[in-house]
Amino acid sequence: MKTNIFMLSLLALVAVAPAANALTVQNDDKAPYTIKVVPTAGKAFDVSVKAAAKAEIDCAKGCTLALNGKTETVDAKAKIVTIKAGAFAKN
Repeated sequence: MKTNIFMLSLLALVAVAPAANALTVQNDDKAPYTIKVVPTAGKAFDVSVKAAAKAEIDCAKGCTLALNGKTETVDAKAKIVTIKAGAFAKN
C-alpha cells in the first residue's frame, strides 16, 4: 500500500515539474510567428507561437533561434526570450 502511494506521489510530482532546461519564448505581439530552432546538438525544427502566447522549447545544450531573418543564440542557462515588434527583444 505504501509503495502505491509513493509511486502515485512521484508521478504527480513529475507531471507538475517544469521541463529541465526548457526555454520559454514569449510573444508579446498581436501576430503569431513561426520560429526556426537549431539545437547545438540536434536537428532543426519549427515552433509556432500564437499571438500573445508562450511556447516551451527544449534547449538543453543551447540553440539558435531564427525569426524574420534575425537570429538569437541562447545557451542552456537561458530561461526566456521575448518577441516584440517582430523581433527578439533583450531581457
